[in-house]
Amino acid sequence: MTGIGCDTHIHSEYSTDSQTPMEAQIQQALRLGLSEICFTDHMDYDFPEEAMNPPCEKPPFVFDITDYQRKIESLRQVYPEITIGTGVECGLQNTQETIEKNRQLTKGNNWDYIIGSLHLVRKTDPYYPAFWEGKKAENCVRLYLEELLDNITAFSDFDSLGHLDYVVRYAPDSFVYRLEEYFEIIEEILALLIRKDIALEINTSGLKSSDMPNPHLSVLTRYVQMGGELVTIGSDAHTPNYLGYQFERLPEWIKKAGLRQYVTYRARKPIFHSI
Repeated sequence: MTGIGCDTHIHSEYSTDSQTPMEAQIQQALRLGLSEICFTDHMDYDFPEEAMNPPCEKPPFVFDITDYQRKIESLRQVYPEITIGTGVECGLQNTQETIEKNRQLTKGNNWDYIIGSLHLVRKTDPYYPAFWEGKKAENCVRLYLEELLDNITAFSDFDSLGHLDYVVRYAPDSFVYRLEEYFEIIEEILALLIRKDIALEINTSGLKSSDMPNPHLSVLTRYVQMGGELVTIGSDAHTPNYLGYQFERLPEWIKKAGLRQYVTYRARKPIFHSI
């Protein structure tokens, strides 16, 4: 195995967009030689059902927390050879109603790890083509980043910011990601993370469609230059074949950015791992 032995962004059948049993993810992690994983299934309160394509039979991106945590605890007993964290990917929305629900979610429930992620911009997910139709892609990316900054400012009770430039994954093929056009707002986001002791996630799902993870490695380098030290690692795997995806490439990139460690969380406290 590489210098990255932990995958802390993993989905299962508890997420609306996955059908993978938890046990299948654990077994794949063992095959890969991982020492630690964390389930972080989607809890995206008030996700508009009309935004789903195809439609859902029940409200999307919510699950039974008690059942979820009991399932993870039972699997810990079956697989004591690997550390299995209890986490959640908290969907950010800057509305009073959703913020209050997210406060209730994060304050209780004895989580090990919470990812804060933005999936919706004005009630539309960039994953769907409708987000981009009739608009300049550059403006869509900027709008996403502005919304992200507003959301973190309004609510920040999470441990790591998931896939900072998630929006770029789904941009039209003609879009060219010129980071210099967005660095001013990205630096505001990074400064806020550092001030609030929130980690920056390196999410390798972006490597499925480009040569860079989310965020772009230039963002990671700038984060370190600004004094950031907390980096988490996640594949965002919804199926076992993407667990630990491209992790072998990460040690070189992380060291080049100026770090020699990454973090996982237990009871929402950071644990440092050398690379």
